[in-house]
Parts: sequence; C-alpha cells; structure tokens
Amino acid sequence: MMLAVLPFDPSAGPTPRLGELPEPVAGPGEVLVRVRATALNRADLLQMRGLYPPPPGESEVPGLECAGEVAALGDGVADWRIGERVMALLAGGGHAERVAVPAGQLMRIPGRLTWEQAAALPEAALTSWTNLRVEGGLEAGQSVLITAAASGVGTFAVQLARELGARVLVAGRDPERLERLRPLGAEHCLPLDDELTRRAREAAGGDGVDLVLDLAGGNWLPAALAALRPRGRLVLVGILAGARAEIDLADVLRRRLQLVGSVLRARSRAEKAELVAGFMSFAGPRLAAGALRPVIDRVMPFSRIAEAYATMARGGLFGKLVLRLDG
Repeated sequence: MMLAVLPFDPSAGPTPRLGELPEPVAGPGEVLVRVRATALNRADLLQMRGLYPPPPGESEVPGLECAGEVAALGDGVADWRIGERVMALLAGGGHAERVAVPAGQLMRIPGRLTWEQAAALPEAALTSWTNLRVEGGLEAGQSVLITAAASGVGTFAVQLARELGARVLVAGRDPERLERLRPLGAEHCLPLDDELTRRAREAAGGDGVDLVLDLAGGNWLPAALAALRPRGRLVLVGILAGARAEIDLADVLRRRLQLVGSVLRARSRAEKAELVAGFMSFAGPRLAAGALRPVIDRVMPFSRIAEAYATMARGGLFGKLVLRLDG
C-alpha cells in the first residue's frame, strides 16, 4: 500500500484527503517511479471538484507531474535502470508515493536540479514547448505575447520563448509580479486592461505580435486577438478569466488570423512521447547549464496537501507550488 490523495468523491467535497491505496504496478512499456516531489496545477483543483476527470485508463489520483527514482520496469522497457533520477509528465497519479509512468513520458533530471526543482518542470515545460513551438510555430526574431504570465506555465514560457530567440511581451493584472519576469526574458510588461491591444501593438513595432500564448481567455480574448499582426496566431491554453468570449469573426477572416485551442493532458501517450523527446532535445542542455530553470513560489510537505490546494485556489503565486514527500 501507499499514501496518496484519494480520488474524487462527490460525497466528500473538493478538499483533498490522504489515504492508503494499492501501489500501482508498471505495465508493459511503463516504469514505476518512487515519488520524491510533485507539484500542483489548476487542473488538480478542477479534478477534485469533479470538473476535469482523467483520460480513460489513467490514474484517478490527481497530479500531473513528479520527480523521483525508478523503482521497477515493466515489460519491454530497456532504456531505463533502477535508481535513475527522473521527472515525469503524467495524465494523473502524481500525488502519491508511487506512480506508473509511460516510459516515453520520463525525462532524466538534467544537471544538479533538486527533486523539488525537477518536480516543478514537466507540466509547465511541456505545456510551454507544445504551445509556443509545436502549435504556435514560434521562430527566432518573432514576437510573442503571454497573458497571465506570472503562473507556473507563464514563468517557464517566458524563458523558453527567450531561448527560442523571440521578443517576449507579458501581460497580467499584478504589476509587481510582472516586473519579476524581466530577468527571465520579458522585454515589455503590460497591464491586462482596456489598453492591452494598443500597448501590445506598439511594443511589437506597430504591426502587432506574431503569436499570443493566452492563459487567460474570457473577456481578454478579443483584445489578445486584436493585438496580433495579420496572419498572426493565438494559442488558447487557459481560461482563468472565463470560458466565454465574443470575438469579431470578420476581423479573423480579414486579417487571416489563426485561433488554436490546445490541451496537453488528453493527448495520446505516443504524442506525449514525441513532445517530450522534442522538448528534451532542445531544452535538456539548457536546463543542465542553468539557462532554463523552474520558478518555484513555495515548497510544502505532502502531509499538508489540503493547505496546499487551498493556497493554489487563492491564487497570487509566482511560479509553481511544489509538494515534498518525506522519506
């Protein structure tokens, strides 16, 4: 048996509860990981409210990322060895002492990153890579506007966009937190207000930005679309500001804009393995050298999981909230 956050139970309410569950077994193509640290994401809050269930066949325990040691190998796994330090992108199961991980979603921990640093990386890093590079097609010399950029994803996306050679603009509602993004690569910090479109266009040279990575959605989506240059792209990843917006479709047609909706968790294991390989090829050396790094707001013990979830729900964090497993 192992200690884990118990799966969603409509009769128990949204507060996470720790309890004993059977330890998972590494199936074919999987690796069993002893979890040393994990991290919180907003998807975990939604899951514990019954609003975001895991994909079919995946663990019902929340937790989309972890770092730890390889404990056992499933049939057909040859590229990993017992005891290796790894971090993992998960569809669920990370808020537990053990988790079975598809081998293609494992990554060796670069350099001397701590367990906590490594646990803060997979979800933010792969979300950033997928939507800046794969979906967004960001190239060196282009410009990108990142909304709600003080989040865990946003803080890594700023760095990744910088390493891709882009000019980085960030927008948010807390000027103090936005200013902390400048050392990470943000050139312009813009308030998320009624002047967003004008300010973003001016900062990008007048014609608009090439790409928007939108983590806010809601009523800010029209302003973000209007900030694009002709034939610009907007990748919608989050809806922190709401799930509905009214947009000018005539403008989308006239300026040949692209609006892409993107999720990571629901993608197939094969697609995730491809994304992980592409990310590590580009970012692995940069992580080892310290050019890319996770931004951690705080580390809390796993035993205080309910407090951690409440802290995440209140918002206002700069970067990731990481949970450390004792022992």
